[in-house]
Amino acid sequence: MKKDKTKKKKEPKRKPKYGMLSCIGYMLKLMWGADKSIAFSAVATVPVRLILSAIGLYMPTVILRELEVSSDFAWIVAVICGFVMAQMIFSLVQHAVKKNIDISEHLVLLEMDAKLNERLYDEDQFLNLDSDYKTKQERAKAVTANNHTAGVHFVSYFADIVVHILSFALFGTVVAGLSPLLLVVLIIGCIVDFRMGVWLNEKNWAIRDEKNFINKKMNYIGQKVSRDLSYGKDIRLFGLAGYLQELVKKLSEKWFDNQEKSEKYSFTAAMVSLLVVLVRDGVAYAFLIMQAAAGEIDAAQFLLYFTAVSSLSGFIMGIFNTWTKMQNGALGVSDFREYFDEKDKLNRGKGIDLPKGRPLSIEFRDVSFRYPSGEKQILDHVSFKIEAGEKIALVGTNGAGKTTLTKLMCGLLVPDEGEVLIDGHSIYEYNRDELYTLFSLIPQNYHFLPMTIAENIALPDRDAGEDIDREKLARCIAEAGLAEKIASLPLGADTPLNRQVYKNATELSGGEQQKLLLSRAMYRGAEIMILDEPTAALDPIAEDSMYRRYNSIKGVTSVFISHRLASTRFCDRIFFLDGAVIAEEGTHDELMEKCGKYREIFDVQAKYYKEDVSDEK
Repeated sequence: MKKDKTKKKKEPKRKPKYGMLSCIGYMLKLMWGADKSIAFSAVATVPVRLILSAIGLYMPTVILRELEVSSDFAWIVAVICGFVMAQMIFSLVQHAVKKNIDISEHLVLLEMDAKLNERLYDEDQFLNLDSDYKTKQERAKAVTANNHTAGVHFVSYFADIVVHILSFALFGTVVAGLSPLLLVVLIIGCIVDFRMGVWLNEKNWAIRDEKNFINKKMNYIGQKVSRDLSYGKDIRLFGLAGYLQELVKKLSEKWFDNQEKSEKYSFTAAMVSLLVVLVRDGVAYAFLIMQAAAGEIDAAQFLLYFTAVSSLSGFIMGIFNTWTKMQNGALGVSDFREYFDEKDKLNRGKGIDLPKGRPLSIEFRDVSFRYPSGEKQILDHVSFKIEAGEKIALVGTNGAGKTTLTKLMCGLLVPDEGEVLIDGHSIYEYNRDELYTLFSLIPQNYHFLPMTIAENIALPDRDAGEDIDREKLARCIAEAGLAEKIASLPLGADTPLNRQVYKNATELSGGEQQKLLLSRAMYRGAEIMILDEPTAALDPIAEDSMYRRYNSIKGVTSVFISHRLASTRFCDRIFFLDGAVIAEEGTHDELMEKCGKYREIFDVQAKYYKEDVSDEK
């Protein structure tokens, strides 16, 4: 069997958007805002660490020299105690300064994490449809995922480099005094070792995206699917446990493949580094032994040079390794910053005044939209106008673009072409957050927060200290038909939802959840109400009752989406979406008279109900 010799196409090397100096400046600004003491602490640690290095270099030699030439026991003890005391004092100072730096860096990390979460909570929903944007998002998350990022340590790294350079100058002068050639050998060996470290970092960084993507999938299966009880019935009824286990197994294999690559790279770099160290240090120590054996240096000098040679390589590698860490930190900070570079399409600044307290018109002018990863056009040059106070029904087959159209109305999506107008003004003219207050959106898929029923209805702004209007709340609950259920609960409207969080929580039935959503829409009192098949799980009678309640809400512009055409007969107009356009428009009776696609689907649905009635007779 012949092996496939087709070479896998090599992906282009990913380059960071921001350079090291730019990233250092970014982090210094962030650090200065979080804790100014971090800069002063880093500066203070330089002389302390330099003095400790000097003590480590000269203390053994001085003590040995005193033992050789002095017979005064008290003096020798004093010299030893002086060195030890100085070492202890400066070590304590260094520890205290390092502790302050660690605390400051943790504050900076918390600042970055808060900044990331603020962006995640506040970003425009449509940005997550872009795969490139999602990749940037995952990279930014990875920077702070393990409560560590090299970029946080930029100030400490700068202090490290200064200390290593000054120590290198001190120890290098000692070694150069013995043999400048020996100093050159040590430097060359460290450069080779450093280059291997750079190679290793480049290899690991190249596979970082793939590892992040695999971790994302595994976390979703391990945390979302396995812990969300709503998945449990499907997993058991359809025997999906084996499928999920196999999926996790395959993902694990991919993860270990990447880990194996990383380990191979690390092993190769370690072997080369070991060889370099053996040659470099072997040459240095052999030279010292030869000098001592030839009588060129005495015992005290041998100890001085031996300490200098042993430490010098560490300082050289410290310079290189710290520089590498700064490069890695810059890569992470660059990924972090790129995530925040996506420009907002909606207006986040001051917008025009909101038209509050009255129904509003909605207009689409030549609007086209396609999802970034989609293969077909969802809306193709769609134009229409919904007058203020009208009740409009959106109907059509699955995937016709009904939900997409409503999301475009309220700014959860933005059109590729054309414009959407609210009350005669483009949605871009309004401040985004203020624009959202004009809508009461009842989605097809919804989630209630682990809060009380009252809080789930009123959704008060806790940061602003907003209180719940209890009279308004009771009125909305009663009008939505939820009063009897709430009255049966020991805590009434203050009963929490979600038993996974609260032991005394209650669970609502499907119909009761719909009534809660209706209560929320009434309490919000927005000028435009959008209902995206909120009654899809109800039977026709319950759905009709629910729509009658929605229809009783006055003084709003309403847009209803329903897969049951009969339930939209109360609307002023019906838009039938088909083939990325509004194929038919009119009242129920007008569309029935046209005998088009709307009439065809209505008759198909009605036939089943008629057959059920005939069977019962």
